Amino acid sequence: MDIEFLLERLEQEILEKAPKVPFTGSRLVGEEALRGLLQQARETIPKEVQEARRLLAERDAVLEQAHRQAQQIIADAEQEAARLVNEHRLLQEARQQAAQLRHQAAEEASRLRADADEYVFDSLSKLQEELVRMMHVVENGLRKLEAEREQRLRKK
Repeated sequence: MDIEFLLERLEQEILEKAPKVPFTGSRLVGEEALRGLLQQARETIPKEVQEARRLLAERDAVLEQAHRQAQQIIADAEQEAARLVNEHRLLQEARQQAAQLRHQAAEEASRLRADADEYVFDSLSKLQEELVRMMHVVENGLRKLEAEREQRLRKK
């Protein structure tokens, strides 16, 4: 279940469905329903964490692929260089090409690594913001419930 959906249901339960207490700015909230929604939110958060882990694994896979591509480019460059070395008059050109291919492979691997890191950083930042926002909603709901509970206890 999506955490946004649960937060919307929590908001509805507290701010829309709960009856107002006359002459106060408060509402009576069904504790059991609210606790159920909070439990569902707690169960959903690990799914969000799993998504973060999946993103990290995806980044690692991209980095591994970039590394393999770089190794293949380097191997191809070395193979090409060896062929050129066998042709004595082309030795200098082979060294230049191999160095250039190594440099290109290193730059490409670096670019892919930077892109993957940026993607994961953005995704994790968004997830962190969402989790912080959810915590504020939950904390506010709990504070409100606690305040209403204290009011009921004082009236008794």
